[in-house]
Amino acid sequence: MNVAGTRAAVDVAVVTWNTADLTPSLLRHLLDRDQGCDLHLLVRDNGSSDGTIEAIRAAVPEADIDPGEENLGFAAGVNRILERSSAPWIFLLNSDAWPEPGAIGRLVEVARNHPGAAAVVPRIERPDGALEHSTHPFPSLRVAAIMAFAPRRIGARRGDRLLLEGAWMHDRPREVDWAVGAAMLLRREAVDDAGGLDERFFMYVEDLEWCWRAKRRGWQIRFEPSAIVRHVGNASGAKRYGEDRTRAYLGNTYRFYRREHGMVSEGLFRALNLVGAGLRYASARRSRDSDRIRYWRAHLYAHLAPAGAVDPYAPERR
Repeated sequence: MNVAGTRAAVDVAVVTWNTADLTPSLLRHLLDRDQGCDLHLLVRDNGSSDGTIEAIRAAVPEADIDPGEENLGFAAGVNRILERSSAPWIFLLNSDAWPEPGAIGRLVEVARNHPGAAAVVPRIERPDGALEHSTHPFPSLRVAAIMAFAPRRIGARRGDRLLLEGAWMHDRPREVDWAVGAAMLLRREAVDDAGGLDERFFMYVEDLEWCWRAKRRGWQIRFEPSAIVRHVGNASGAKRYGEDRTRAYLGNTYRFYRREHGMVSEGLFRALNLVGAGLRYASARRSRDSDRIRYWRAHLYAHLAPAGAVDPYAPERR
């Protein structure tokens, strides 16, 4: 058991896939700066073909690497690390992200002060300091209707309360619904209680689903802005999905929503999202904004795609 004032033992969990040009230097950056806790770096490589394993071994000999032969996806990769982990705290970290000095120790401190928190998440910023909107409301008909018909009329205070992008500025500690898994401190007792990540989601939405499951078991998800993690963003996802990333993410969102709320509610949820995307696509066409036209066209196609029982982007397991 950890005692307040002692240095916590934290297992850092990193899943890699073809990021040899980025991950080794970021892991070196992580270990060479004091995080205010004792770190054990656990890496699962999902069958990289670009020399990622060799590059990490050369730059970060401290890393404990599981060199997989196939791409199991992010959720399954994290679960393989959880099987090897024994520390009371597990820090999930994307292969294209790095914490500022002291960030992990600060998250542990907050978690110790909030024993009901299954996870504590940092403020995530891009390398240039721009905010990444990383905490969100759970998908719901209410939020979908607001975003479809009245995103600008909702008011800053209500938008902040609902964790809506553009209103919630990630500027104070609070409880949130769910957070992206790019950087997330997990409490061992919560993982033992709620289980690992859902491997039915090859990549994307596994973080939403885990927070949903933990909250249903009575745990909290806490946000702490004084801990900052820098995130390049989508380094492996872009290589895996390319222009299909939006469809993969939204497809998994609909699979999750149907499982939890049923087909009728999922149909209404999809319809509201289609209306919202359609209105924004029409606005982009009127303004002749080519970037927004491409963005919202991709969303329209993604909302129209059927939600299957399994992730269509996950490769068959051998």
